[in-house]
Amino acid sequence: MEINKITIYNLRIPFSRTIRHRLYSRSETQSIVVVLQDHHGNKGVGEGTPRGYVTGEALDTSLDCAKVLSQKVIGQNIESVSQLYTLLDNLGSIEIAHENPAAFCALETALLDLWARLAHTTLYRLFKINSKMEQLSYSGVIPYSSSETELLKVVELIKFLKLRTLKVKVVDLDSGVSQLKIIREKLGSDIDIRVDANAAFEKETALAFIKAAKAIRLSAIEQPVAKADLNGLKHVSDNSDIPVIADESMYTPKGPFYLIDNNICHGLNIRLSSCGGFRKAHYIYQQAKRKHMMVVLGAHVGETAILSFAGRHLAMMCPEATYLEGSFSKYVLKEDLVNEDISFGAGGAVPVPIGSGLGIDIESGAIENWSTRFSSIITPGGPFTPEDA
Repeated sequence: MEINKITIYNLRIPFSRTIRHRLYSRSETQSIVVVLQDHHGNKGVGEGTPRGYVTGEALDTSLDCAKVLSQKVIGQNIESVSQLYTLLDNLGSIEIAHENPAAFCALETALLDLWARLAHTTLYRLFKINSKMEQLSYSGVIPYSSSETELLKVVELIKFLKLRTLKVKVVDLDSGVSQLKIIREKLGSDIDIRVDANAAFEKETALAFIKAAKAIRLSAIEQPVAKADLNGLKHVSDNSDIPVIADESMYTPKGPFYLIDNNICHGLNIRLSSCGGFRKAHYIYQQAKRKHMMVVLGAHVGETAILSFAGRHLAMMCPEATYLEGSFSKYVLKEDLVNEDISFGAGGAVPVPIGSGLGIDIESGAIENWSTRFSSIITPGGPFTPEDA
């Protein structure tokens, strides 16, 4: 395949409600979308969600990075999967790609999507995965709310959907325990409940929270302490009665493999965008499972159908993941980029991805309708009109 045109978009879709947690409040998407096109008009799409409080990357620098990386891809004639992987290795080794994983994720996903479409195969099968799973099951997530009325509305939705696993965002000890008691009472004893503190606690307060919530029977706690407090994270892990999962702490200068090799925590939350795409995320998963760690395949709030489906492909590649998060579409977005409802349904269930590439067809004009075109890169003499620029 020869890439003749790459278009980068700054995507902004309003949420149906403001979503809050300890580190951020958000009311619209903040995504990079990359669309590749070959000289026959075949297209591949990818998405990245830069989150400064997680990886340190900013939207504007991520957009710039996507442009820099795209200029190294445009005009490339890729004739084999091994050649594609070599290109991705070279791009991924550039410092700007390390600093902007969301941009790299968007470009890598678009390249894999286009290649798999042309090869008439499902994207995850490019990684020699032959999974027999017929269905994936996703967790619900309850964002932080200071309103008990709003909390109960979300709880009723969780109950209606008969979800089996649930993550609850907490911001402090007292309100967290109080809300968890309500949630457990309303949803009963069968549902698996874990919490995400988004760095809300000091190490001793985290342990006090875990002790105070013992009767609620939590399954795990995610990111109890500040991102850079790796000693505190290990202290909590060593003294906790429940598994401790790292999220933001994966993105310190020491990186995720330091956490794995030094037994800093019991598990990791692996997100495609934050890790820098499929191959990096899958490798982190493999190393975590080598140490028998718990793995959450996470998602950022506001992901569109592009990253939702990419997440499903990653789930097929990581069959031993304990929890899956994502595919929230209609529960969060005012409108998605596809016509069909791609959100999880009863029991958190979604079908496994099928078809070529990612397995989705973006609604005509949907990306343009909800975004600002940041850059279009076209090969000289390519079969495009001036309007394409």
